[in-house]
Amino acid sequence: MTVLVLDVDGVVVLGHPGGGRWDKDLFDDLQIAPERLQERFFRPHWRAIAEGEADMLHMLARVWPELDSPASPRALVDYWFANDSRLNDGLLDEVGAWRARGNRAFLGTVQEHHRARYLWSTLGLGGHFDGMLYSADLGAAKPKAAFFERAQARLPARTVGDVVFLDDSIRNVEAAAAFGWRAWHYAALDDLRAALSDAG
Repeated sequence: MTVLVLDVDGVVVLGHPGGGRWDKDLFDDLQIAPERLQERFFRPHWRAIAEGEADMLHMLARVWPELDSPASPRALVDYWFANDSRLNDGLLDEVGAWRARGNRAFLGTVQEHHRARYLWSTLGLGGHFDGMLYSADLGAAKPKAAFFERAQARLPARTVGDVVFLDDSIRNVEAAAAFGWRAWHYAALDDLRAALSDAG
């Protein structure tokens, strides 16, 4: 059985509902400079959070005084999730047609636990895919080989060659190909169509 695995951000979810990055209006709305958020939160702490070693809300609360915002950590998280939620409807239609023919489709993504739940339940991706393989649950993030090894163990694929994978990151595509998955770089919907056509 050929199994489809798709990255989330940049493939299934395309950023701000109005276009662009989720944090493009962050300073105007919450008085947090995106560069400061990257410097104080994402760069030093994201790896541990994304691999399930630290809780995002706990870590964000620790660095919150450094961000000088009148909002709260929970308000920032809610803002982030809501503004990083534009679904790639054309892609979801293709995935739906693939699944309607009796095939399976999964998400393979770098996410922490809170956003993974949001994507699956609140945003509704659970209605479009058979499962989500995400870094905080697997204990490893792309492009580490451990991510692909642990994801493979949870897929209904007999061999690594039975997995078709698409990601917008060249590094992740190269790592997946080195592991043995049939990996494609995703830049536009035609890339998914080509991959599914090749898969048969």
